[in-house]
Amino acid sequence: MKTSYLTKFSALFLGLLCVIASGLSLAQETRALQVGVLPIWTTRVLIKNYQPLKAHLEQELKQPVELVTAPDFKIFHANTLAGKYDLIITAAHLGRLAQLEAGFTSLTRYSASHRTLLIAAKDQPLKSIQDLKGKTLAGIDPFTLSMNDTLIWLREQGLHAGTDFTLLETPTPISAAYSVQNHQSILAISSPQGMKQLPDNVKDSIEIFATLSELPSLLWLAHPRMKAELPRLKAALLAFTPQTDQGAIFYETTGYIGMRETNNDEAKAVDKMAQEANKRLKQKD
Repeated sequence: MKTSYLTKFSALFLGLLCVIASGLSLAQETRALQVGVLPIWTTRVLIKNYQPLKAHLEQELKQPVELVTAPDFKIFHANTLAGKYDLIITAAHLGRLAQLEAGFTSLTRYSASHRTLLIAAKDQPLKSIQDLKGKTLAGIDPFTLSMNDTLIWLREQGLHAGTDFTLLETPTPISAAYSVQNHQSILAISSPQGMKQLPDNVKDSIEIFATLSELPSLLWLAHPRMKAELPRLKAALLAFTPQTDQGAIFYETTGYIGMRETNNDEAKAVDKMAQEANKRLKQKD
């Protein structure tokens, strides 16, 4: 009788373990993939623009995907290093820091290269970059690739922020362009993708003053804990092409053209910008 009771108890216990194990396995399989998106636009615009890519990843990976961002670049990068995101889409220089400081692995990048554009109002054109002296330059965040690229370029022209000109930080590329339109600033930092998002009335009132050297574009990286998933993740991203219905919508909206593989030479090409940003990141508020 006692043996029968123990046998039944053991069977019940083993059954319970199987249920728990099955539940844990299911929870792991259905855990939402945390995708951190660099806050180059407002959260509303970012989430809207990335919906087609989110839907594609969920379909390819058979896993829910959660898009998350941060209030600014500095907080986003801190969250990246703290491991809050499984995947990130970030600027080339911040991606380089994530590789060097937190062991992230690069997966893919957008086909459209990064070009920093300096824009001015048509009714307040600059004759030379020296016209910036004593005036204001607008940009969205001190840690953007465009801002660091611009500051390095301006130093090469003998112009230093805080000494020769004032920096105006604006919430979005559109507000930076507006500041030029209404003469709050004499120059604003933008990009081809940023220009694409501008309303027609703003586009018509501004012109490109300078185009800086080509740099690698935004890239996707994976946290070290995703090591076993790297081939699957990379394949899913590369499959997101302009030829798919969802890809056509995304690339038309953002101007990123397509997705391609990364290489080490591109990563090293932004080392100077990465060092520039790292100095600023380590400065106390």
